Amino acid sequence: MTFERPANDFVDFDNQTLASNDDIAEFRAGIAHYISGDWHDDRWKTFRLRFGIYEQRQAGEHMMRVKLPGGRMSLEQARTIARSNAAHGGGDIHITTRQGIQLYFIALKNLAPFVEQLNTGGVSTREASGNTFRAITACPKAGFCGSELTDAAQTAGKLTRAWLRHPLTQHMPRKFKTTVSGCATDCGLSSIDDLGFIAVERDGQKGFRVVAGGGLGTHPSIAVELFEFVSEDELPGVQEAVARVHVAHSSRENKNRARIKFLVKRFGEQEFVRLVHEQYALIRNFERRSWAELDWNEAGGDAGELRLRGPIAQPSKHTAVGIEVPLGWLTSGQLENLADLAEASGATELRLTRDQNIVAVGLNAGSVELFIEATRNLGLDASGRKHAMDNLVSCPGTYTCAIGITDSHALAESLLDAGPEFDGLPNLKLRVSGCHNSCGHHHLGDIGLHGIAKKIDGKPAPHYQVHLGGSPKQHGITGPFIPAKRAKQTLLLLLEAIKVGKADDESVRQWAERVGSHGIVEILAPVLKAEDAKAAFLRFDVADDNIFVPPVTSTGECAAGSVVGEHLSDLARVARQDVLRAERVENREQAVIHVHEALVLPAQRLLTIAGGNEAQPVEQLAADIRQQWPHNKDLLNALNSAVVVEAAVLSGGQPSDALPALQAWA
Repeated sequence: MTFERPANDFVDFDNQTLASNDDIAEFRAGIAHYISGDWHDDRWKTFRLRFGIYEQRQAGEHMMRVKLPGGRMSLEQARTIARSNAAHGGGDIHITTRQGIQLYFIALKNLAPFVEQLNTGGVSTREASGNTFRAITACPKAGFCGSELTDAAQTAGKLTRAWLRHPLTQHMPRKFKTTVSGCATDCGLSSIDDLGFIAVERDGQKGFRVVAGGGLGTHPSIAVELFEFVSEDELPGVQEAVARVHVAHSSRENKNRARIKFLVKRFGEQEFVRLVHEQYALIRNFERRSWAELDWNEAGGDAGELRLRGPIAQPSKHTAVGIEVPLGWLTSGQLENLADLAEASGATELRLTRDQNIVAVGLNAGSVELFIEATRNLGLDASGRKHAMDNLVSCPGTYTCAIGITDSHALAESLLDAGPEFDGLPNLKLRVSGCHNSCGHHHLGDIGLHGIAKKIDGKPAPHYQVHLGGSPKQHGITGPFIPAKRAKQTLLLLLEAIKVGKADDESVRQWAERVGSHGIVEILAPVLKAEDAKAAFLRFDVADDNIFVPPVTSTGECAAGSVVGEHLSDLARVARQDVLRAERVENREQAVIHVHEALVLPAQRLLTIAGGNEAQPVEQLAADIRQQWPHNKDLLNALNSAVVVEAAVLSGGQPSDALPALQAWA
């Protein structure tokens, strides 16, 4: 066993940059370890996920996710992404429902130069995946909405940089999604994420309401209120408190049930809130993280539509323009040329939306018409025209995803091609996911579909389950399962029934509840025919020539196992930092507790790796280590020094004096 020197404990985490030369060096070193055989597959997986890299469904190919807080993308960042993808990627660029960008079909040999070119151009993939604080989303109109109290995207960027690369958040039990909304309209959709901050005004003071525990997937949940009001400089502390509760109580054995929403379910809303408040009370005793004040506006105005199409008036004399990107896919050339056109029209940045489109922000009013015409020449539409399929969102499904069940991308493309068949029918939110994980937000659609495997004539076949009347605050009603080949027909039947049967003052959900499950089945009778039970062609997916085969696993990479004990090394580093934090506020009792943690956690890590019993008193841990590695003098000397310095602290010594020995032991 080799023992690596720990990272520097005392990096300035208050002033992190998104893109970093250090990340380039770290990634090159990591991939070299993997290629040389020094690292096994699990260690490589855990490492690359923190750099936004997944294995695709296709053997040897990788997907890379770019981290863009609040969906904000500068024109130079757009060019960097486009040029890097053209040089090292193998597919088109995809805008996700979390305001990010995904790049596909990247060979192993191209990963390091891809990461380097992105970072050199100011673009980061760091912690865009893995069990980390993911990219923080925000209102798509942040910064130019007349209703906002503050710029939610700016807040998202500040919070992202506050925790990037921090040891507390590198190997959490499960991923952690956060969103920020600039006003009570909550266009950031805080109810569906692990943590949400909503700008509010209370008693003349501006700050944030905090909610937590939302999520989609197999067990959709609506977030619960954590704090009625916190000031802006308390936001990093709130994030930390929830993260610490997550680390302390979420399961590392069953990652499929390790999101924050499962803590709410396990403890109950009241006890979960109490645990967070208790942790936050401890953190508030420490110094607050540095926080540059936000700009605040007076409340007023209408947030308008969340869907952004065509010209959009800004409070300034400039204009934003919403650009429809079919299913969120565009080529490298389209993105680079769009950045050039936007710059020539006076735009300051591009903004990604959660319905997979782009907004160019800050155009000169006199350039708008020329810009719209020029984007049309790129194969994009910025006119704001309405058409039958202009509110369709889909994830890639089996086109690239290793856990996809159905080819949701092919289905969505076929729906776009069949657009004229839908003319005259209600223009509703259509959301398609290739599996239960809801990357296509099927829970939020007026009509949602999610991929699932069901049997036809005893053999697996691709199906979709229907969801009706969904929204961020009330997820869709589940309906029947329909064969994937019948999905278009299903939508036509439902939309026609809604057109004829829904009252003007009814929502789709109210209509579905009134019609009832039996009525929905009757509407869909043509696609649920008994004679289809043995229809061989239904065992094929949309646009697929191969007989359907379900995925080997339904567990995504970041929900799979990770490097054993690595999180304990992170937590030991956090404990050493907390020694100083407690000492600075003259809380000796807390500092002593953290000294003990900094001694015990590395011991637990070593015994975990060796397969021993790590849940023991420190004396027994030390004895087991001496027995396990009796000839490793460096290790035993470091352990002995750590034991001695803890004893000195317990006898009245300064806790921070123990830190050099504790770091050497880690």
